[in-house]
Amino acid sequence: MMWEIYDALISATDDSIRIKDFAAGTYWTAVLTEDGVLGLAPSIRERYQRFPFDIEPVTGMPICDMAPGLKSWNYIEASIALAAVNAFFNRPDRMPDKAEIYPGGRRSRNVFTKFCESHTKDRRTLFSEPMYERDELRNIPGMIDILRRDEDRTYRDYLYTAYRELLPSCDQLTVSGKSFVSKLAGPMLRYAAELEKKTLLWGMDIPLCPSLMDRGIDHITGFIADDAEECFRLVKRGAVRDDILRFGHFVSIEKQ
Repeated sequence: MMWEIYDALISATDDSIRIKDFAAGTYWTAVLTEDGVLGLAPSIRERYQRFPFDIEPVTGMPICDMAPGLKSWNYIEASIALAAVNAFFNRPDRMPDKAEIYPGGRRSRNVFTKFCESHTKDRRTLFSEPMYERDELRNIPGMIDILRRDEDRTYRDYLYTAYRELLPSCDQLTVSGKSFVSKLAGPMLRYAAELEKKTLLWGMDIPLCPSLMDRGIDHITGFIADDAEECFRLVKRGAVRDDILRFGHFVSIEKQ
């Protein structure tokens, strides 16, 4: 089903955590909770005028009330909902014992390289809307193909509709949080499951939800903000990826 992975995330939230504030910045969207935890999502704006908000975000709202907005075709609403879901899951006290915790600060920039050294060497990987540009991916081991929406494509990136042509010849699929907002994640993950391909979720905007392993996901890497207030301030100022990375760390969960 198109919405299976979305419904799994939505149903795993509850009313124990409430939204303190939210912001849709130039590049990133953020939700700050009342207990001081931050969740991130990509800012995608081109469909904002086409669809109304189904769920209006308000301060004090339980995250479980905002989470269904993840299925909205209004991308701003979906980004706020994804950030809220990430604020629910991406916190140290929810990490399983066997989670791998990477060094934070400026060293967070190196985590993607380590991920690729472990997961893309000797494999062909299809990346869906990665948060890195092709030039940043040119030195990673293994063969890669990149899918992006038409508005974001650069030289040698495939249009997202090519996934059914490319995935059968790939060994694995890596999906970003941006693909959750744009609704590419659902059909691609479903097709990968049909082909019995390995599936990985990777990015600052990925929910660290262990129960997704029961839905066919093999690996999850997400981001935990160490200084939630500073990250929130940076998002409101229109900060780019590397500025925010300095104030948090990545965590990986592997299917056992």
